[in-house]
Amino acid sequence: MSATKRNSALGTAFFVAVMLGAALLFAVLGFWQMERLGWKEQLIASATQRAGNVPVQIPAASTWATLDPQTIDFQPVLLSGQFRERGEARIFISLPMKRGRYSGPGYWIVTPFELTDGGVVYINRGFVPQELAFNAGYSVAPKGQMEIVGVLRRPARVGAATLEPDLAKNVDWVINPKRLTTILFKDYGDVAPFYVNWQPAEQIGLPQPVLIGEIEFSNKHLEYALTWFALAAMTPILLIFWLVRRKKIQKLATDQSAH
Repeated sequence: MSATKRNSALGTAFFVAVMLGAALLFAVLGFWQMERLGWKEQLIASATQRAGNVPVQIPAASTWATLDPQTIDFQPVLLSGQFRERGEARIFISLPMKRGRYSGPGYWIVTPFELTDGGVVYINRGFVPQELAFNAGYSVAPKGQMEIVGVLRRPARVGAATLEPDLAKNVDWVINPKRLTTILFKDYGDVAPFYVNWQPAEQIGLPQPVLIGEIEFSNKHLEYALTWFALAAMTPILLIFWLVRRKKIQKLATDQSAH
């Protein structure tokens, strides 16, 4: 066998190995997404069940250091204490249109709530349209000691794509207690690793309370799994077509050289 043919054979073998390895990797990723799908469905089912529970007392500040908010996400809770007069964050959001409700670009109004037993919980008091968020177009937080009811939520994730806050306007992009404390409310003591969507007993115009009952989990794992499985199936097929075409080209070259 000539050096040229030997190099060609080695190159073909290497390409085949790479393609088969890619197909195997795609299949593994597909099965991994199926595992994630099962985990996410269980998570949604647990959260949906908790959302229907009766309100319970908010976890005590002494438990916050070891608390996993994911395990109590969407749990209705009771809080005793008072809203702090100083400090309020606006979290940008664009709400989908729902009949009879404000929607479009605007802000969640997040106000610190100091618990009677110690510690601070950030309360999402609701949504205010963008054009009303900076001109006193909504109600201030009530004053004095009170007991409120809400739904406990895990903190939103902060990633590389999360925009920088506008400190001059107390505007941020996610409700993440640790981040809010770091950038806006640095003098607070113990802050809960979760926040609460307030559900006031009386009817309030603005801020418009969060609509409860819709479990807001993104679940595209089945879509991702099918994509990986499709790639795993297509890769060997494309490899076969490539090998057949290569063989035809080599045969044609051999026939031409024979003449």
